[in-house]
Amino acid sequence: MSEDYFATGQCLCGDVKYSISSAPVRMGQCHCDDCRRSSGTGHASNAFFKKDDIQIEGETSSYDSTTDTGSVITRHFCPKCGSRVFGKNNVVPDIIAVTAGTLNESDWFKANAIVYNKRKPKWDFMDESIPTFEEMPPTV
Repeated sequence: MSEDYFATGQCLCGDVKYSISSAPVRMGQCHCDDCRRSSGTGHASNAFFKKDDIQIEGETSSYDSTTDTGSVITRHFCPKCGSRVFGKNNVVPDIIAVTAGTLNESDWFKANAIVYNKRKPKWDFMDESIPTFEEMPPTV
Protein backbone atom coordinates (compact mmCIF):
# COMPACT_ATOMS: atom_id res chain seq x y z
CA MET A 1 0.00 0.00 0.00
CA SER A 2 1.29 3.39 -1.01
CA GLU A 3 2.22 6.38 1.14
CA ASP A 4 -0.20 8.41 -1.04
CA TYR A 5 -3.24 7.18 0.87
CA PHE A 6 -5.15 9.15 3.51
CA ALA A 7 -5.28 6.07 5.73
CA THR A 8 -4.51 2.37 5.79
CA GLY A 9 -5.43 -0.42 8.15
CA GLN A 10 -5.77 -4.11 8.72
CA CYS A 11 -7.21 -6.85 10.87
CA LEU A 12 -5.24 -8.38 13.75
CA CYS A 13 -3.61 -11.12 11.65
CA GLY A 14 -3.10 -8.94 8.54
CA ASP A 15 -5.08 -11.12 6.13
CA VAL A 16 -7.58 -8.28 5.50
CA LYS A 17 -6.04 -4.90 4.62
CA TYR A 18 -7.45 -1.67 3.28
CA SER A 19 -6.30 1.66 1.93
CA ILE A 20 -8.36 4.84 1.82
CA SER A 21 -7.72 7.70 -0.60
CA SER A 22 -9.69 10.53 1.06
CA ALA A 23 -10.78 11.92 4.40
CA PRO A 24 -13.92 10.52 6.06
CA VAL A 25 -17.31 12.08 5.42
CA ARG A 26 -18.09 11.71 9.14
CA MET A 27 -16.94 9.92 12.26
CA GLY A 28 -18.97 8.62 15.15
CA GLN A 29 -19.42 6.44 18.16
CA CYS A 30 -22.45 4.24 18.66
CA HIS A 31 -23.75 2.69 21.88
CA CYS A 32 -26.55 0.58 20.37
CA ASP A 33 -26.79 -3.00 21.61
CA ASP A 34 -25.47 -4.47 18.35
CA CYS A 35 -22.42 -2.16 18.19
CA ARG A 36 -21.57 -2.85 21.83
CA ARG A 37 -21.83 -6.60 21.31
CA SER A 38 -19.90 -6.63 18.04
CA SER A 39 -17.10 -4.49 19.50
CA GLY A 40 -16.99 -6.27 22.85
CA THR A 41 -16.94 -2.94 24.70
CA GLY A 42 -19.22 0.02 25.47
CA HIS A 43 -19.39 1.44 21.95
CA ALA A 44 -18.18 1.15 18.36
CA SER A 45 -15.99 3.90 16.88
CA ASN A 46 -16.33 4.24 13.11
CA ALA A 47 -15.02 6.50 10.37
CA PHE A 48 -17.35 6.68 7.36
CA PHE A 49 -15.85 6.85 3.86
CA LYS A 50 -17.15 6.89 0.31
CA LYS A 51 -17.13 3.33 -1.02
CA ASP A 52 -15.18 4.38 -4.12
CA ASP A 53 -12.36 5.74 -1.93
CA ILE A 54 -11.60 2.40 -0.23
CA GLN A 55 -9.62 -0.53 -1.58
CA ILE A 56 -10.00 -3.74 0.43
CA GLU A 57 -7.66 -6.71 0.09
CA GLY A 58 -8.47 -10.15 1.46
CA GLU A 59 -11.61 -12.13 2.05
CA THR A 60 -14.06 -11.31 4.83
CA SER A 61 -16.94 -13.08 6.45
CA SER A 62 -20.02 -11.04 7.30
CA TYR A 63 -23.02 -10.88 9.58
CA ASP A 64 -26.28 -8.99 8.92
CA SER A 65 -28.40 -7.44 11.65
CA THR A 66 -31.53 -5.31 11.40
CA THR A 67 -31.51 -2.02 13.30
CA ASP A 68 -34.45 -0.60 15.24
CA THR A 69 -35.07 1.76 12.28
CA GLY A 70 -35.32 -1.17 9.86
CA SER A 71 -32.01 -0.78 8.02
CA VAL A 72 -29.65 -3.73 7.66
CA ILE A 73 -26.08 -3.41 8.88
CA THR A 74 -23.60 -5.88 7.39
CA ARG A 75 -20.50 -6.18 9.56
CA HIS A 76 -17.43 -7.61 7.84
CA PHE A 77 -14.75 -9.38 9.83
CA CYS A 78 -11.66 -11.47 9.19
CA PRO A 79 -12.56 -15.17 9.16
CA LYS A 80 -9.12 -16.06 10.57
CA CYS A 81 -8.63 -13.68 13.53
CA GLY A 82 -12.22 -12.41 13.99
CA SER A 83 -11.41 -8.68 13.81
CA ARG A 84 -14.37 -6.52 12.78
CA VAL A 85 -12.88 -4.42 9.98
CA PHE A 86 -15.75 -2.55 8.33
CA GLY A 87 -19.49 -2.38 7.92
CA LYS A 88 -22.14 -1.33 5.43
CA ASN A 89 -25.69 -0.03 5.87
CA ASN A 90 -28.19 -0.88 3.12
CA VAL A 91 -29.74 2.61 3.42
CA VAL A 92 -26.44 4.29 2.41
CA PRO A 93 -24.86 1.80 -0.02
CA ASP A 94 -22.14 4.21 -1.15
CA ILE A 95 -20.65 4.54 2.37
CA ILE A 96 -18.40 2.12 4.26
CA ALA A 97 -17.88 2.39 8.03
CA VAL A 98 -14.30 1.49 8.93
CA THR A 99 -13.70 0.33 12.50
CA ALA A 100 -11.35 2.95 13.95
CA GLY A 101 -9.38 0.39 15.94
CA THR A 102 -8.18 -1.28 12.73
CA LEU A 103 -6.56 1.90 11.35
CA ASN A 104 -2.74 1.88 11.24
CA GLU A 105 -2.65 5.56 12.24
CA SER A 106 -5.72 7.08 13.86
CA ASP A 107 -4.56 10.31 15.52
CA TRP A 108 -6.91 12.23 13.23
CA PHE A 109 -10.02 10.35 14.42
CA LYS A 110 -12.51 12.42 16.44
CA ALA A 111 -16.17 11.52 16.55
CA ASN A 112 -18.59 14.11 15.13
CA ALA A 113 -21.49 12.53 17.00
CA ILE A 114 -22.35 9.97 19.64
CA VAL A 115 -25.53 8.01 18.97
CA TYR A 116 -27.71 5.78 21.15
CA ASN A 117 -26.38 7.54 24.22
CA LYS A 118 -29.37 6.23 26.21
CA ARG A 119 -27.79 2.76 25.97
CA LYS A 120 -24.28 3.86 26.98
CA PRO A 121 -22.88 1.92 29.93
CA LYS A 122 -22.08 4.14 32.93
CA TRP A 123 -18.45 2.99 32.82
CA ASP A 124 -17.92 4.08 29.17
CA PHE A 125 -16.86 7.74 29.38
CA MET A 126 -17.16 9.92 26.28
CA ASP A 127 -15.88 13.37 25.35
CA GLU A 128 -18.60 15.74 26.58
CA SER A 129 -17.87 18.24 23.80
CA ILE A 130 -19.13 15.83 21.10
CA PRO A 131 -22.78 16.27 20.03
CA THR A 132 -24.74 13.45 21.69
CA PHE A 133 -28.06 11.91 20.68
CA GLU A 134 -30.17 9.58 22.80
CA GLU A 135 -31.13 7.59 19.69
CA MET A 136 -30.21 7.72 15.99
CA PRO A 137 -31.03 11.17 14.60
CA PRO A 138 -32.33 11.22 11.01
CA THR A 139 -29.36 13.25 9.69
CA VAL A 140 -26.44 11.28 11.20
